[in-house]
Amino acid sequence: MTDDTPLPFDLPAVCRKKLTVDFNGGNQSSNGGLLLVREAERKLGVCSRLADAMPDRRDPDRIRHAMFEMVMARAAAIACGYEDANDLDRLRHDPLLKLAVGRCPESGEALASQSTISRLENAPRKTEAARLTAALIDQFGTTVKPGRLEILDIDDTFCAAHGGQQLAFWNAHHDERGFASMHIYHVASGTPVATILRPARTPKGTEVRTVIKHVTKRLRQHWPHTRIVWRGDSHYGRVEAMEWAEGDGADYIFGLAGNPALDALVAETADNLRFHHAGLSQAKLRTYASFMYQAGSWMRPRKVVARLECSLQPDGGEGTATGMRQEVDIRYVVTSLDGTAQYLYEDVYCSTRRNWHQTACRVTARPPIRCGSFSTPRRSG
Repeated sequence: MTDDTPLPFDLPAVCRKKLTVDFNGGNQSSNGGLLLVREAERKLGVCSRLADAMPDRRDPDRIRHAMFEMVMARAAAIACGYEDANDLDRLRHDPLLKLAVGRCPESGEALASQSTISRLENAPRKTEAARLTAALIDQFGTTVKPGRLEILDIDDTFCAAHGGQQLAFWNAHHDERGFASMHIYHVASGTPVATILRPARTPKGTEVRTVIKHVTKRLRQHWPHTRIVWRGDSHYGRVEAMEWAEGDGADYIFGLAGNPALDALVAETADNLRFHHAGLSQAKLRTYASFMYQAGSWMRPRKVVARLECSLQPDGGEGTATGMRQEVDIRYVVTSLDGTAQYLYEDVYCSTRRNWHQTACRVTARPPIRCGSFSTPRRSG
């Protein structure tokens, strides 16, 4: 509406003060959190580092928006919940977004529009995207003080795609198209190290090896005296990644998918666990075992840790009365680390930030290998 319509009634005074309604509040913003984002950028310099890593192919005489201003505007908008570049057509006049970028909120010129931001997002090529990932790794390596040993978690998460986005892939488990971005986190601090956009499919061994190889070498430029351990689920425990880690001085502890050959190696331990569980009143009972195992695709045997947990589960089979039956759940991990089976599984593979400092010291100390004892579960996993 462009025509002003007066109110059909008068507002009563308050303490002899006249009360009026005015919708001309001036240039306002509801994005107050951008002030904190601005201070975080000034302290960390993440957007500045990314801007320096991106090549600028524009004509210098026709540039109106510096690379840092565009990167900072896009990152600040995402931090405030504006996921699409389309939002920048409106936000480019937001006073607090201008302030976050470094322009005056009133007198400063408008920020980059949607079309400019879209060109920015599509400008990097594959090699330049790798440079941006390396910049994030450098950011992490220079801001986090390492210890003698550090564990890096590698995993992926599914993100559904709505439309015809590049790299979107059909995932049968989630029953839709999307991405499975690969994430790397520092266990001790919870700090993200790198994120890699990729299709929603299980990574190949060569892909896992490439990521682990480049991230390890990049981090060693900042952490030359730190022992790096890679940790991940079974689809990251690929022989290519393990072989590279063994040949380059890194360590690993990965999940390992079970198979009849592995189950046969722990069959006696499982029977012993069932016997002890039957004579106790505990709901669950665990034991651990470690042994050397060589899969058909492996060139050498590797240490495998097995976690066995016996519990009572409902027996709801057809033709049987509802009751309880003993069931043994077995999980395997493969590792290059020394230590007892229970210690490696519970304190390394399932470790959290809460107990990490004690765990790191114990890994470095390389405790002797023992297995076969029974215990009540301390945590799920």
